[in-house]
Amino acid sequence: MRAMRFLSLALVLTCGAAFAAQPLTEEAFRKNLGFGSGAKFSYRDLACQPVKFDAFAAGMHEPGAHADVDRSADGREITMTVRKRGMPACESPYPPITSLPPFDLKDLAGKRVTSASLRGKATLINFFFSTCVPCILEVQPINQYAAEHPKMNFLAVTFDDPATAQAFVNRFDFRWRIAPDARDFIDRVRVKNYPMMALFDAKGRLLGTHKGGVRDEVEAANVKPAITQWVDGLLKQAGSAPAAK
Repeated sequence: MRAMRFLSLALVLTCGAAFAAQPLTEEAFRKNLGFGSGAKFSYRDLACQPVKFDAFAAGMHEPGAHADVDRSADGREITMTVRKRGMPACESPYPPITSLPPFDLKDLAGKRVTSASLRGKATLINFFFSTCVPCILEVQPINQYAAEHPKMNFLAVTFDDPATAQAFVNRFDFRWRIAPDARDFIDRVRVKNYPMMALFDAKGRLLGTHKGGVRDEVEAANVKPAITQWVDGLLKQAGSAPAAK
């Protein structure tokens, strides 16, 4: 499985640019990352210990350092942690996600898609990005799965911009509804590895997550049966109707 930290992709360039300038202020750092001014920030070092911004900034000067982000489900608190490749991730400082965080996004057609609009049906959300090879290998199996389960909601979410996401759709014939530019929502669900799926019941309760990561077409052939077993098992356990036609 190809695992990637979200910040390694989306923020490492802006972090690098920011830390190249001297001196770096906390205000400039936040501005570079594009986070709103209303969020409360906290920082942690390589040992996962809380530190002031200056110590965090010093840690980011270490060779190979990047920033991991953890965000509370309501988006009001953000914790930035210094990490290096190969190091285990720190535990999130926030409670586990138990329900679908509220969101208001636009799909590739420019139509609004909100958390409220998904209520009433079981919802499967797929997190992907355009250059993720396992994400590409799983496109056709999950296309087939969605086509066979019309009683469910399906939404694919990416931090890619709309043009990049649309190019992915055109090239690989991805048929799910796609919400691009969704970095804030991805942070709040705390997606660390790609591809990943999250299953929510009709009331928006999180039933479970499923990590992808097939390496070739042979493994991709097992994706649809595996998802079917996983989804049906969780829905049955939760007392919901099966996901089949």
